[in-house]
Amino acid sequence: MKTIHKTIPIPDDLYIKHYFSNPCAFFDIETTGFSAKTAFVYLIGMALRQGDALHIYQFLAENRSEESDLLTAFHKHLESIHTLITFNGLRFDIPFLKAREQANGIRCDWNRCQNMDLYKLTGKLAHLFHLPDKKQKSVEEFLKINRDDTYNGGELIPVYYAYEKQQNPQSEHLLLLHNYEDVLGMTKLLSLLSYRDFWETPAEISHVSLQNRKSYNSDIEESELLLTLQVPMPFPQKFLFQSGLCSLRCEDASAKLCIPVFTGELKYYYENYKDYYYLPEEDMAIHKSVAAFVDAPHRKKATAATCYTRKSASFLPQAERLCTPAFYNEKKSSLSYFEMTEEFLSDMAALNGYAAHLLDFCLKK
Repeated sequence: MKTIHKTIPIPDDLYIKHYFSNPCAFFDIETTGFSAKTAFVYLIGMALRQGDALHIYQFLAENRSEESDLLTAFHKHLESIHTLITFNGLRFDIPFLKAREQANGIRCDWNRCQNMDLYKLTGKLAHLFHLPDKKQKSVEEFLKINRDDTYNGGELIPVYYAYEKQQNPQSEHLLLLHNYEDVLGMTKLLSLLSYRDFWETPAEISHVSLQNRKSYNSDIEESELLLTLQVPMPFPQKFLFQSGLCSLRCEDASAKLCIPVFTGELKYYYENYKDYYYLPEEDMAIHKSVAAFVDAPHRKKATAATCYTRKSASFLPQAERLCTPAFYNEKKSSLSYFEMTEEFLSDMAALNGYAAHLLDFCLKK
């Protein structure tokens, strides 16, 4: 078994310096297949931080009989580690290693380390970034992380089998380079945590404004509410997420929610329609106690769809009934609205709550 150790200065990277602490380790494995029953681990790469230096270790099995030595060497380097950081490690790397350790009769304590899987975070953010898939290379492309390696893990399996027979230096270089860039690339993926921190930190608005703009291909002016939010950490790359509810633009140290204001007439639906009558000529519902004074030909029993009153005002959309009373275009509309009042626009607690509601919608959309 070969152990390759490289030491490089901590990159001049805001996110690595902020998020990569000493008791953390990144690791990535290379295997001869997806099934731990028929395949084995031939290479493990890991990155540790010690002060201002980044230590990258690679454990390479020169043949399959050295897998046990490789696993033992890897765990020895984890003795001082509190947190393991992987990309899809909880679904693949760690279960695979556990199975191979059992097959080799090796006992290892995985429970003493916490696990942070950046793949799970990517899964939550992929639609915001418009990623084609959730693979590490796709995330790296979004973050503009460049690679020299052009292979994927599957393409390197025959390269390893050839290396196992001939110990060719060129094959060894390809195997080590791919794993090295996977591990080093994961440290650069720490910038994803700036997006995580943005969503996990309570929304706090720094600026509120109303603005008018003309819609595309039209001279009609539309009103928008613009909420500028404070950001815990600058974003490594910008993105724009748009929906019928709002748009979210994140760029550098700025996050802005743009919400269309609906100005016009909407309906407020009463819940117990059996207590109301509908007046077709007025297009509204009134309570039975009042409807008794209306001539019978001008009233009829209300239904769920006709039990409403109408109001003209300026409204803001909401995905759920966050603010009441809630108004609708139609009874079965999934989107509801609440009245945009001066009182609401001057209430920072209410605005922060509304911003949190919109951010939650963007994340789960």
